[in-house]
Amino acid sequence: MTGPARLKRSRSLRLYARLLELYPPSFLQRHRAEMLQNFADLEGAAESKAKLWLLIGEDLVMSLIAQFFGSRLGRYVIAVVVTWILIFVIGYFFYGPTPGRPALHVFGGFLIGMLAMYIAIRVYGMP
Repeated sequence: MTGPARLKRSRSLRLYARLLELYPPSFLQRHRAEMLQNFADLEGAAESKAKLWLLIGEDLVMSLIAQFFGSRLGRYVIAVVVTWILIFVIGYFFYGPTPGRPALHVFGGFLIGMLAMYIAIRVYGMP
């Protein structure tokens, strides 16, 4: 195991601790210390820093994707994207790739704008 002195000196551990801030606070309250200790143990046993960070990066991305799509924002994003795809698929089958139907293109852009507005309000709050 890694001692407390090693935990304070490791640049990788400090970076990993910063990356953990991407997780929700409630999750971090329960698991932060355990995750830091696991990382320190992995760092001590790893063959190379590159392999360690590939493993950590993969785990972090998969965890955050699962966390995001389980959230309300994730479900909203999925609903907007599915609606957008359906509109374009239906429009393509009914009208083909003709430039005479600009409403289909405008509506698709409107959905993307709605999604951007929703995310901005959730991230930055109401003015």
